[in-house]
Amino acid sequence: MQPGKAPNLSLTRSEFAAVRAYVQGMPAAMVAGRYLSDDSDDDDAGGESALRVLLGLRDRMVQLAHLHSRQDLAELLEGGPGRSNRGMDRRVEALAELERLGTAQPRADHGIELWFSPALARRLRAQKISNLHILVNLANRHGNAWWRSVPRIGALAGAAINRWLADHRDVVRDDRGEPLLREHVFARGRLAEAALGPRLHQLVPLELMREEESGTVTAIPDNSDLKSAFGSDLVAVRAWLAANRAQQSTWLAYRKEAERLLLWTAMERRKPLAMLDRQDREEYFAFLRHPAPVRLWVGPRAPRESAAWRPFTGPLSESSVLHASRILGALFEWLQGQGHIAEHVWRPESQSRRTALRLAVPVAAGSTLEPESLARFLDWLAAQGREPEGIRYRAADAAVRLLQEQPIGFASLATFTRDKLGVHEEVGTHEEVGTPSAVDEGLSEAARGALKRHWQDRGLDWGSLAGQPIVLVGPPRLPPTGRARRKAEMSPGSGYSVRGLHALLSQVIERYREAEDAEFAVRSPRDLAGRRTRVKRVGAGGAGVMAPEASGTSTVDHVHVVSAPE
Repeated sequence: MQPGKAPNLSLTRSEFAAVRAYVQGMPAAMVAGRYLSDDSDDDDAGGESALRVLLGLRDRMVQLAHLHSRQDLAELLEGGPGRSNRGMDRRVEALAELERLGTAQPRADHGIELWFSPALARRLRAQKISNLHILVNLANRHGNAWWRSVPRIGALAGAAINRWLADHRDVVRDDRGEPLLREHVFARGRLAEAALGPRLHQLVPLELMREEESGTVTAIPDNSDLKSAFGSDLVAVRAWLAANRAQQSTWLAYRKEAERLLLWTAMERRKPLAMLDRQDREEYFAFLRHPAPVRLWVGPRAPRESAAWRPFTGPLSESSVLHASRILGALFEWLQGQGHIAEHVWRPESQSRRTALRLAVPVAAGSTLEPESLARFLDWLAAQGREPEGIRYRAADAAVRLLQEQPIGFASLATFTRDKLGVHEEVGTHEEVGTPSAVDEGLSEAARGALKRHWQDRGLDWGSLAGQPIVLVGPPRLPPTGRARRKAEMSPGSGYSVRGLHALLSQVIERYREAEDAEFAVRSPRDLAGRRTRVKRVGAGGAGVMAPEASGTSTVDHVHVVSAPE
């Protein structure tokens, strides 16, 4: 039997008659000669072969009884031929009942050994995949490559099981009668372009959306060329995304939220952005918390051009819904400024205009963060870090001070090592050329103190490791995973990933905004990177002074913070 191939449970009337005669005590060779074809010339060999055939038929009927959840019938047939007239009659009745039940259909509670080969069923059961419901849920979560997460299940068996699941996708249903298997599992091929509008039936990513070319919509009141309205929405959203292309990660987040909204307005509301009201807004946020229908909207990650692509991987948490509201607030603010919509319905009624803008609009490149506001934030970080359990605040304090005092971008901080800290020279007279600054390694006293405390949390000694290629900011405690341990063994003192560092600083910024300053201008960790004047060193024969390349000066202790894209 091939891996994953289901046993043949299609039984004929002759096969039922043969097993009926067998359980009534007729010799196997005689049964085979009367009811089954047997081409063997050797009587002894033919008798043994006939018995094997009959036992195989009996086993298939036992399995059929299990598929119909008739354990009583299965137990009777497993007992072999009847030893009394009563026993024979009971087995004959069991076979007649089983023949009336006919071919069974897969059910969610069926054990996997009822539909797959014994060897494959054993491997699946060893991984706690005991029935079809668990198998289908695994495929729903991971897509048609689910088998990669199951040891000892290779591509051949995985493909065979996927074919079986696709063939029975309309049969395996849940308690409510809904198909369990989602469409993305058996979706094949590439997505084609689709017109954005009420007649959109296939979810497509933003790059495959196009303007509707013809036709009108009559199901919506005030139908004044809605097809052009949806097309206008698409053009406006693409223009907004183009205006925010500077930061790739920001642009990707903006595209995701705009894409979801456009699909929802077209498929669920069937009206363009300008017609959305506050009730639509609340219902959209409820939709984000529970995207439905799940089979249409939710699926594991897949290439954007694949037919298995879905806008969601699952319901959004409250923090993710809040993040989406901020991004969409920025979109609607921009659309209103462009005259595309008359009213900004994405602003909650309880918010003032200033608060709504703070939540919705990111800090633009080149805007300033007041030194007093930054100082209050750093003081709060230091105070939180003095608590015994303030280990993450001490890491954040060190990270923010490095971003402010070193000419690096946010992403560079994840790999910025101590040996990259330069020894700056004070601007002064000719006699002071080459004299080390009181600011050791280009750091202020506050930054050096924050780093010492952070390194102590990491089990590192700041004083004895000067000039070493150790990442300055890293996780004080390793996550309890094998990957983290292997990374630490290969590279002792390694730092955060960019994503981990972003999560750390985002958390402390949010907590600071909630606890201390709701108007804090920083809304992203990247806004904390200071734009410093580049240092131009003069050669050995020069005057030995630092010359700023742009107007204005910057000192280590007093930095005018200007957020800028990396």
